Amino acid sequence: MIIIQTTIDEDKKAKDLISLLLETNKIACGTFHEIQSSYTWKEELIEESELEISLYTKESLMREVINIVKQRHPYDLPKIAVIEPVYTLPEYEEWVKNSTT
Repeated sequence: MIIIQTTIDEDKKAKDLISLLLETNKIACGTFHEIQSSYTWKEELIEESELEISLYTKESLMREVINIVKQRHPYDLPKIAVIEPVYTLPEYEEWVKNSTT
């Protein structure tokens, strides 16, 4: 199992992306929460609220999910990072595997 993370600017966009990936069985679960981001973009300091999204899927779907996220993302340069957990409850990992195609 892997976790693909991204950030996005609006609640509806987060829900729409997660719904699309769930409806197509590309992820077993998607979560999001509000974060405060600070970064430099085009030589300007930006401090803003964003939503961090975590998408839970199997490793074999990584490229496909990343491509969908990139195609649907409103940012010029989205954060897309893949996390490989050190440990996952085996039953949870099996559920993720069985929930995705």
